[in-house]
Amino acid sequence: MKNAMLKNAFAEMKKTKSRFLSIFGIIAIGTGFFAGLLQSAPAMKISSDHYYDRTSLSDIRLVSTYGFDDNDIDALKKGLPDIDIYPGYFTDAYVNTDSGEKKVARVYSLDKTGENNPYSSLQIVDGRLPKEENECVIDSGKLLAHYKVGDKLALCGDEDTDIDGTLSVKEFTIVGKFASPMYISDVERGNTTIGSGSVYMICYIPESCFKTEVYTQVMINSDELKQYNCYSDKYEDARDALEKKIQKIADVREEERFDEIAGDAKKELDDGQKELDKKKSEAYAEIEKNEKKLSDAKKQLDEAKPQLESGKKTLDESKKQLDEAKKELDTNGATLTATKTALDDTKKKLDETKAQLESGKKTLDDSYIQLVTAKIQLENADSQLKSSKAQLDDANSKILSQQTLINTSRDTLESSYKNGNITKEAYDSGVKLLDSSQAELDKQKKQYESGLEQYNDGLKQYNDGKLQYEIGYAKYEDGKKQYDDGYSQYTSGLAQYESAKAQYDAGKAQYDAGYAQYVSGKAKYDSGKAEYDKNYADYEKGLKEYNEGKTALETAKTDADKQFADAQKKIDDGREKLEKTSRPEWYLFTRDDNPGYSEYGQNSERIGNIAMVFPLFFVMVAALVCLTTMTRMVEEERTQIGTLKALGYKNGAIIFKYLLYALTAATAGAVSGMLVGIESLGMKIFPAIIITAYGMMYVIPDILLPYDYILMMCTTGVAVLLTAVTVYFSCGGILHDCPAALMRPKTPKSGKKILLERIGFIWNRLSFSYKVTMRNIFRYKRRMLMTIVGIAGCTALVLTGFGVYDSVNDILQKQFGEISNYTGITAYDNTVTDEQTAKIEKMLERYDCEGNRIYQKQITVYNGKKNTEAYIFGGADNETIAQFVTVKDRRTGEQYKVTDDGVIINEKLATLLGGVQKGDTITLALADTKRVTATVTEICENYAHHYVYITEKLYKELSGEEGLPYNCFFFNSEDGDDMTEGDRDELAQELMKIDGVMGVSFKTSVAGTFSSMLNSLLFVIVVLIVSAGALAFIVLYNLTNININERIREIASLKVLGFYDKEVSMYVFRETVILTLIGTLTGMVFGRFLVDFVVKTAEIDMVMFGRTVHPMSFVFSGLITICFAVIVMLFMHRRLMKVNMVEALKSVE
Repeated sequence: MKNAMLKNAFAEMKKTKSRFLSIFGIIAIGTGFFAGLLQSAPAMKISSDHYYDRTSLSDIRLVSTYGFDDNDIDALKKGLPDIDIYPGYFTDAYVNTDSGEKKVARVYSLDKTGENNPYSSLQIVDGRLPKEENECVIDSGKLLAHYKVGDKLALCGDEDTDIDGTLSVKEFTIVGKFASPMYISDVERGNTTIGSGSVYMICYIPESCFKTEVYTQVMINSDELKQYNCYSDKYEDARDALEKKIQKIADVREEERFDEIAGDAKKELDDGQKELDKKKSEAYAEIEKNEKKLSDAKKQLDEAKPQLESGKKTLDESKKQLDEAKKELDTNGATLTATKTALDDTKKKLDETKAQLESGKKTLDDSYIQLVTAKIQLENADSQLKSSKAQLDDANSKILSQQTLINTSRDTLESSYKNGNITKEAYDSGVKLLDSSQAELDKQKKQYESGLEQYNDGLKQYNDGKLQYEIGYAKYEDGKKQYDDGYSQYTSGLAQYESAKAQYDAGKAQYDAGYAQYVSGKAKYDSGKAEYDKNYADYEKGLKEYNEGKTALETAKTDADKQFADAQKKIDDGREKLEKTSRPEWYLFTRDDNPGYSEYGQNSERIGNIAMVFPLFFVMVAALVCLTTMTRMVEEERTQIGTLKALGYKNGAIIFKYLLYALTAATAGAVSGMLVGIESLGMKIFPAIIITAYGMMYVIPDILLPYDYILMMCTTGVAVLLTAVTVYFSCGGILHDCPAALMRPKTPKSGKKILLERIGFIWNRLSFSYKVTMRNIFRYKRRMLMTIVGIAGCTALVLTGFGVYDSVNDILQKQFGEISNYTGITAYDNTVTDEQTAKIEKMLERYDCEGNRIYQKQITVYNGKKNTEAYIFGGADNETIAQFVTVKDRRTGEQYKVTDDGVIINEKLATLLGGVQKGDTITLALADTKRVTATVTEICENYAHHYVYITEKLYKELSGEEGLPYNCFFFNSEDGDDMTEGDRDELAQELMKIDGVMGVSFKTSVAGTFSSMLNSLLFVIVVLIVSAGALAFIVLYNLTNININERIREIASLKVLGFYDKEVSMYVFRETVILTLIGTLTGMVFGRFLVDFVVKTAEIDMVMFGRTVHPMSFVFSGLITICFAVIVMLFMHRRLMKVNMVEALKSVE
């Protein structure tokens, strides 16, 4: 029976080649991809470990603040007897490039002794090792490709880098290029404390060129560590144990070395103090001798000075007496002159006063006569007025009496008339009489009033005249008094004049006698003054000579004091420095501190992570398709299975046939996928592609691709096991039926309404063909589900490839288009003055550029045990930083401000440091021995490299320095990135002519370099897309082929009923198109999530990929799936045309 089943199985393989090959192909691709990616990470680690061991990469590197002396080396060798200890030298210097830029070269010593010496185990890729002192080798990095063997290399320093005290030779001939495991990263060459902070070149020179008294570093290699893969836990455990031993030695030697240094320094200071005291004593003795000479001269001058002062005093007294006499004479003369003038004026005034008095006397006499006349007139007028007043008063009394009588009579008349005592005629007659009396009385009143008015006028005239008389009389009295006073003054003045005239005549005689005495004294004084001036001139000359000598002596004494004080200060500073000097500190660096080494290991881990997900999805799709294929095969051959069971074949024998069929295809596919020829598909090609792709970043010459037989067997076993499981599930259900039921065709499913039929407004608008298609799709739900899942999986894989491509490609546009806003950078050293900075700014203005100073340097950032390299980017304030960089959030686009409260770091740096969040603190290594802690205020978007943005004020607070040590001048052109290449080159040449400028770079050049670096990674992505596309084609072909085989009788019936070939094809392919579209859309949704996972897992440390999948990637993914579907349908259309209707319609019943 087994032989029969074997023959039957092989016959079935031959008969259904397409089905067998589809299983073979999908298993080959799935297992090859799975094994290849799983093998890639170990291959990367094995290749790098072999390269490290072959080139003797040091396991540990030691650096000390005071260097290492022979005692340090002996202590290491004694404490680590089985460990290789290699002391050596290194220094950083400047090198001038062909373009005129000034960059940093790290120079190592080359020691030819020792089999595993890391200083000599260089892999020469061009030329040879140095043989003479003026020869060197440089690293073979891409940045140094323009250097050729035979070129000259000149090293130089600056104010802060004294290579004259370090190197005896500074000009070398390049005799070779090397690859070093210390610098497997083709981009990073490490950090430095000079220049821009980044090392540009690695150079090895003969050890004899170094002239330092101590070693500057020690390399340590351990044979024990070589037993383990350098990226394994066992290696790290053994290395940690070695670190502890070294640390114990360091603790002892640091203390001993400090005692040695402190003792030597103290002896040197004590000797200096003794020498200073001796010179000080000698100098002050000489000064004291000169001071005695000056003292004697001063004594002689002091003795002469009193005599001169006495003579001067006598002269001064004589001069004073003469001056006083002269002054008195002048005063008296002036007085006499003034007196004579005053006397003459007085006499003249007296004469004038006498004339005025005589005139005034005459006027007073006339006034008196007029006053007497006026008084007589006033007395007459007063008498007349009094008489008139008496007459007027009498007349007024009479008028008032008559008026009273008339008024009383009128009242009596009125009362009598009203009372009827008199008649009307009597009343009128009485009124008329009274009116006549009243008229007469009114006439008298007028005459009275006229007389009264005349009296008032006369009284007024009398009063006015009396007032004038009184005024005139008062004036007369005043004038008379003034006359009497004036006459009295005149008489007195005349007497005084006569007295003063007599005094003047006596004073004039005295003045003439005194003037004659003054002239005689003045002649005697002039003779004494001439003699004194001569003696005083001699004294002044001696005093000047003394003062000059004294000044010279004081200057000499001051200079001596200053020199001795400076010398004493140096000694005191030395003692203070000695007291503050800390003990030497050893710094231990492992391979993990090498950025290239650690990043390469992390990247291999990422490839391993991808290998656990991406290819696994391939295998799952392959298993799903195998299940579908075998299920369809078993369904097609149910009649044969029934016949075999009727003939007595056991279920196991029947399953054996299908197991043999599937396992043969699976085993052949798995083995072919991994071991086709010498260069296997999975175990060789995929790892080689990935390692080659990472060659854009890392230099690993040794690419080892060993066969992992355990992995091969496990992969093959998994493929066979999955296939066996699919066969079991495919056959399990159908073998439970009885032979009679199996030999009958499977009863078609009973027709029933599908969900779409219940939606009338859609269903009623469908044609008959579409209604049939919809019923077929929903009636066979398992077939529909398997098809959708298979197509969705393939679409998701294709979209993942395109999505990763978008993520990588977006770096250029977002980093150099949206984030980096500058046109170029001018780097300069720390010796540049403000004047030179102004020259840089002025030169940029000539080319329509403007910019600002920026501090940019590569540092190490720590968060706990995690650390990575990053650039510190410092500006005066947020506005300065925002000129050149857009600091924003990746998701919201919100622009952040760099404040004095903390630093802003980019998103990838935060991730590498263990998920740093806003508000956390990180440690910045500003120098090898200076670490500060800063608070993270925001996490920003950045894709290329890592940055720490900081303001000048915060940097000053953290570092304790006066400000940012600016080393760059970022600038922007009015033309932006459109600045022509000619203008860029011309500007760079002009800037390089300015002293202190080390280099000029432009953003467009950096972007171009970065673009070329990403091309290799994009090539890997293309391989993924092609692999996913191939899988999609096989899946579509297999599912379509199964669908046609299942419905061959249905298709033959349609052809018999007269359907054209095109109609038959559309009847079948219409379902394929609908299911393909649904599967494609489903795959796009799932693929979007898969893209995010793969992108985050595949990123390298120095780069963050984009997180956006472009709309065209969805379009391309859908089009590729649809195109493969169309191609498959074209192939199947030819098969449908060749369907044999008679054979297809044959029935066993």
